[in-house]
Amino acid sequence: MKPATLLRNQSGVTLIEAMIAIVILSIGILAVMNMQVIAIRSSSSAMNRTDANNVALSLLETLKELDFDDPNLAETVASPGALANDGNERTFTAADFPEMNALIQFPAGAAAGTIVDQSGITYNLSWDVQDRLLPTGEILNKTIRIYMTWNSPMGQNRLEMTTIKYNNIDL
Repeated sequence: MKPATLLRNQSGVTLIEAMIAIVILSIGILAVMNMQVIAIRSSSSAMNRTDANNVALSLLETLKELDFDDPNLAETVASPGALANDGNERTFTAADFPEMNALIQFPAGAAAGTIVDQSGITYNLSWDVQDRLLPTGEILNKTIRIYMTWNSPMGQNRLEMTTIKYNNIDL
């Protein structure tokens, strides 16, 4: 074959190679864009969880600072080991904890226990209390469990925190 014939048979090959390279590059760019969207959603979800953690921890610390016989620490669960978010828990209200008003807001007309943090995320906040008694009938300690739920770009989320508050009694 003559060199001119070989060149004629090769015409358009560079264009096809360039188009294939562009398609492969486009697929790679789409994959990177999808990863970025997932990373942004995950980062937002992590920020929401951190905010929820801060609010729940603030409430937990506030409850631990209360007097042992404070009405907010009245037992809500009667049977041992029954601590659960089962509808018997106490709901958070602004009147009970005015010291937390700088951290959260209360939407007008919202149900009790509904709060909004500084970043605008709406949470539902409640807690259970269970007393542990000594054989003498005195309360040894109180188990306090905080419940928070909220929606994020990654779906429904839930947070639970538990602590024990001891009564300062002589044994």
